[in-house]
Amino acid sequence: MPERPPIRGHGRVVAERIPGRLYEIEMPNGFRTLGIPPKEGFPDRPGDSAASVGDTVAMEFSAYDMSSGRMTALGKDAPIG
Repeated sequence: MPERPPIRGHGRVVAERIPGRLYEIEMPNGFRTLGIPPKEGFPDRPGDSAASVGDTVAMEFSAYDMSSGRMTALGKDAPIG
């Protein structure tokens, strides 16, 4: 079975569940999910994996499970793909 490509989108950080490691993200349609930042930091902030409440982030989800996803970039203009 071929692997499905990830689902990508933007969301807003609404809460920090585990400081620096797990965030609650609200998508534009109101869906809330958990976001995990990259271990090596965001591309525009190398070494810094922290996000703040209110930040806009680019997210990447598995096509099979959208309950949590990877945060791939910070900022409203962050590239999705």
